[in-house]
Amino acid sequence: MKDRQPLPQRLREGPALLATFCIIGAPEIVELIGKAGFDAVILDTEHGPYSIETLSRLIPVAHSAGLDVIARVRANEAALIGGALDAGADGVLVPQIGSAEAAKAAVAAARFAPQGNRGANPWVRAAGYGSRGDWFAQANQETAVLLMIEGVEGLAALPEILEIPFLTGVFLGPVDLSHALGVPGQTSHPLVVEKMQAVISAASGKGVAAAVFAAEPELAKKWRGMGVSLIAYGVDSGHVLIGLQSIVRDLSRL
Repeated sequence: MKDRQPLPQRLREGPALLATFCIIGAPEIVELIGKAGFDAVILDTEHGPYSIETLSRLIPVAHSAGLDVIARVRANEAALIGGALDAGADGVLVPQIGSAEAAKAAVAAARFAPQGNRGANPWVRAAGYGSRGDWFAQANQETAVLLMIEGVEGLAALPEILEIPFLTGVFLGPVDLSHALGVPGQTSHPLVVEKMQAVISAASGKGVAAAVFAAEPELAKKWRGMGVSLIAYGVDSGHVLIGLQSIVRDLSRL
């Protein structure tokens, strides 16, 4: 992996990182994401047809390809969060955060004592299989914890969430948010944009990174212009489909 600053620091200091979701879960896809020039990959165990065990095979591939790795866990459960981090992920993305209590639990599950209650095992891959004596303190500094704000409950709890110690960032899903706000699928709707802009501004004011999902170049540019720290552009399956469709269209004109 390239010599660079830890993911939390990169998210705080910028420039904005470009990532994509990976639901296919194949090493070759992860390598292609790195070769394409992305900064990070989000290995998606929530929507991808693979389990947390698969991460132990995909994470080394991603690191070799020069990618930071964020693992989206299936649920806000300590075992899933700790397991993804033990496998070597640089950060976790925790879905469906709707209260300050849920946010506190997620952050605590990703931090070793005294910052949290993550289970401590110095012989896991992330710890170099026992070769890193300073690993617990270092992991607390170098692990990113991103919480997904996807509904009206999360928006309402945002002021409390942003006050939680050791939180790295909040992640906005405009698709889910549009459904929650009564304009399903309209990710460019003024109401969605207004809410997202308010969250990004509030997070920035508290020194918390803001990340967003985008499926169109125009939206990605819009969010970047608002000062987000990470843009998750699309999903690997969609990128492959679009590329193949483009080939078919081009060849059909011959």
